[in-house]
Amino acid sequence: MSSSSTPDSLREEANRLALDEVEEAEELSRQRRPGSEEALGEGGDGGRGSGWVTAALAAPGLIWIGFYLLAPLVIIVLVSFWTWTDAGFDKTFTTANYSELFHDSTYWDNMLSTVITSAIAVVACLVLGFPVAYFLALKVQSLRVQIALFIIALAPFWTSFLTRAIAWTFPLMGREGALNQLLVKLHVISEPISEFGFSTLSVRLAMIQLYILFMITPLFFTLAQVDRSALEAARDLGANWWGAFREVILPQTMPGIVIGSIFIFVLTMGDYGTVATVGGGNITSVGTLIYSKIGAVQYPQGAASAVLLVVVLMVGVWVITRLSNLREEL
Repeated sequence: MSSSSTPDSLREEANRLALDEVEEAEELSRQRRPGSEEALGEGGDGGRGSGWVTAALAAPGLIWIGFYLLAPLVIIVLVSFWTWTDAGFDKTFTTANYSELFHDSTYWDNMLSTVITSAIAVVACLVLGFPVAYFLALKVQSLRVQIALFIIALAPFWTSFLTRAIAWTFPLMGREGALNQLLVKLHVISEPISEFGFSTLSVRLAMIQLYILFMITPLFFTLAQVDRSALEAARDLGANWWGAFREVILPQTMPGIVIGSIFIFVLTMGDYGTVATVGGGNITSVGTLIYSKIGAVQYPQGAASAVLLVVVLMVGVWVITRLSNLREEL
């Protein structure tokens, strides 16, 4: 290069060389792209054929979902508009089932109590489950110990749901249960607490115990992905534990909180077994009302009650998802 070169000419020459390298890299990527896209089913020439392959691979799952999820929902919606008769129902279109439900105070009182129970279960599982997931993900450094402790947390789920509900009800709860006996022996109470028997309190406590792992699991996986360098930077900038938790940990774990909340809200809203077993027939919910209508061969009314429950579930899930944008944060 001549000695008369100026800094501007050197800069232009460097930019030209860099541009040439970028163009060369783009050309190489274009040459390699068709093969990779073809492997992924996105090739230009073979796209039509590979699309059939993708459809064939997805077909079993779509058929399964359509047959066991969508078809029952469609049938329930259709039955909810049929006319009830002494023999069951008649395929005559009517909206009387919904009109009756909208004016049924018992149904809506139970819907409100069920929503409250679900909200309590979500909040309690979050408050109790977050420290467990935090300890497993951020405090336990050994992967083997993490796995071992997580398996211990999973241990209750190795037994049947009904078995766990009955085990919670009779040996632990009740006037003569272990909890009341322990409190009496510790002189915390003078006589057994009747609310520990077949009551709303027992149902809510049982739901928390039965479903808390559905909160711990997503929290554990999101906490395990927390950026440790961001935590160190927050501490270097003088943030205390609460400041680092609020500004670093909590925003990154919101997807896990939302997913766990959706799991528990949906499961507890439609729960029938826990209410029937732990409540001993003294406690009712939307699920038990639907079951009683089906047992009385009032299929259209039961279907309409289930449709309204699904609508409330969809509204609740929508409200929960407003807390975090799962598509961007996951």
